[in-house]
Amino acid sequence: MRTKIFLLISALWLLASCSDSNKTPKGILPQKQMVDLLVDMHLSEAINGQRFRLDQTTKNFSNDLYFSICKKHDVDPDVFAKSVLYYGKHPEKYDAIYDQVLNRLNEMEEQAKKEEPKLKPDDGKK
Repeated sequence: MRTKIFLLISALWLLASCSDSNKTPKGILPQKQMVDLLVDMHLSEAINGQRFRLDQTTKNFSNDLYFSICKKHDVDPDVFAKSVLYYGKHPEKYDAIYDQVLNRLNEMEEQAKKEEPKLKPDDGKK
């Protein structure tokens, strides 16, 4: 009897996990595309931060970056905003997206460190 109950519960769990509830609704960017956009958004924020630190900002520079990234990825800014709101209401999906974003940014940072020119230590002579 316990085996039948276990099999029934397992079958129901399997059906529930395969349902369309995990599908992204129409009009929402798929997770991979969100990762691509968010990586570029974070890189642009870093560029903007450097420009601000160097006092080279223009009034609408961050907005220009935002729109240029949407244009680069051929995504309507409203669709991106709607997607951010959707994923914000589904933290388990957003966590998975941001895990990928952080992994990619970390990989880029490691690659940049490998490609940095090796500086010789200053021996104090001039």
